[in-house]
Amino acid sequence: MPNRKKDPEPRRNRDPLPPLADRISFLVHRIGAHMARISNPWFQEAGLDLVTSRMIVLLAERGELTAGEIVKVMALPQSTISHQLKRLEGLGYLKREVGSEDSRIVIARLTAEGVEVAGRANELSRDVVDELVSAIGQKELAAVRAALKRADAALEAMYDSRLAASSSRRRNRKVGMQAPSPSPPAEPRAVQAEA
Repeated sequence: MPNRKKDPEPRRNRDPLPPLADRISFLVHRIGAHMARISNPWFQEAGLDLVTSRMIVLLAERGELTAGEIVKVMALPQSTISHQLKRLEGLGYLKREVGSEDSRIVIARLTAEGVEVAGRANELSRDVVDELVSAIGQKELAAVRAALKRADAALEAMYDSRLAASSSRRRNRKVGMQAPSPSPPAEPRAVQAEA
């Protein structure tokens, strides 16, 4: 039988899901898809996509960062970030260096061309942010931003919890596969006489 991942635990007393078009997760998806469609023509010219453009803007804002720090901020797998850093280096937008104290650490820093491209990406982002702020309204902006940050924190905690549970299950399976430890010899049982 194939090893299938266990479905999420059913929860009692849950409200029914709204139609897909009304789910918060789907609305966030649509907003991201719209941003990508708006940005893609410029991204194609620069050799970027939404993820890599955000990575170079992040580097422009914070200076040099380790790959691990970028993983944490972007909430993406290490392999994705490593691949994208290599792509950005190939485009001439950043330099990757090995950490001086730990050779396992990769440090990314924008080149002059990367700083220029990050500035253009930020201008495009400014247009999108202006449109979003106009649609949300200045009065509701702080509340929407706070709600999105709470949602982000909740999903990060959910991911961490599931990751920990998955790691625990894998450890338990490994322990279960090991040879059983030898049992101490059984104590002799007292034999009762039949009456």
